[in-house]
Amino acid sequence: MVKININIEGENISEVVEELINVGIGLIKSNRKEARELMKILADEALNVLMEQKILERGADLYRKINSEINWSYKKGRR
Repeated sequence: MVKININIEGENISEVVEELINVGIGLIKSNRKEARELMKILADEALNVLMEQKILERGADLYRKINSEINWSYKKGRR
């Protein structure tokens, strides 16, 4: 079991946030193997979510809208 003791000291919240970011970066740097494994798990889950039918349909709709906008802009520019 891990015990975490947190003391918040600093003149303002930005100092506290900056220190938390520095601590987080240090943890990631010192645990690269674990961070990499976590990223693999998150990537696999993200791909599973992206393969869901509703997400695929929304992606296809977005693609059609972007493609239509590009074509419209190209035609407008050629006149």
